[in-house]
Amino acid sequence: MSERDSFPLATAIGAIIEPHLTSLRIGDGDELLDQITPVTGELLRYWLQEDYCDVRQINFHSGQARALLAIIYAHEVLHAPTLRDLYKQVAPEALLTGGLLGEVADARHNHPKYCAKMATGTGKTWVLNALLIWQYLNKIAYPDDGRFTRNFLLVAPGLIVYDRLLDSFLGKERDGERHFETSDIHMYRDLFIPENFRDAVFNFVQSSVATKTEIGRKVTGGGMNAIRKWHLLAGEEDPDFLPDVETPGADLDPKSIVESVFPVSPGVNAGNSLEALDRAHLRGGPL
Repeated sequence: MSERDSFPLATAIGAIIEPHLTSLRIGDGDELLDQITPVTGELLRYWLQEDYCDVRQINFHSGQARALLAIIYAHEVLHAPTLRDLYKQVAPEALLTGGLLGEVADARHNHPKYCAKMATGTGKTWVLNALLIWQYLNKIAYPDDGRFTRNFLLVAPGLIVYDRLLDSFLGKERDGERHFETSDIHMYRDLFIPENFRDAVFNFVQSSVATKTEIGRKVTGGGMNAIRKWHLLAGEEDPDFLPDVETPGADLDPKSIVESVFPVSPGVNAGNSLEALDRAHLRGGPL
């Protein structure tokens, strides 16, 4: 290609995982299963193998499946400790052009870092749900494996998405209370969770979620899933959030934190403001 690839990392990983995705779908004992944990292997078979998909009414579409497999492959198979290392393993030639090496070598990328680029309405929340389940189930199975965690921070770009995340994990709000049986995790349990893992996942989700007013207050024993709007990272507190407390340690630069998570601030152009998306959703459009 004469024109520079806008997403060299995604292109390279996509080419690597495509044959694995095909093998997983037909259940032919792909070699990938020898490079990941048994728990991850069970989840991938359950999510992607045709034998399971054929007996469900709802499944991950191809874009969601590729996003899941790409992130899991990068994390478990490549073991890339930094963004630079991930590039060096799968797309080293991209580092030679356009000043990309200087960007990915920046200290703010010195940790495992992945991104799934998906359009509005294509099911990003379900990918997020599945990745959280993957991390949690592996952590309780292999508590000493540092690649996995039971503690999560989900950052929403605004109130609409924040409420959508709460709906997905805790259920829709009715009369001031959320009902777990209406959550995505519970309603679509046949998609997300093999039956032998459901009790563990349900117990974790119901006990671990900390809303914006509970972060710093709620005590959880088996991990935490904190859900917050992005304004917290920008240093813009909501009125109902906790007041500042004195804690030891170095001061963090909110602007650097936000730029590390979001290369650009959420925009409102071309009908993509949260208000416009919400109005479209109320008219029956996808969220």
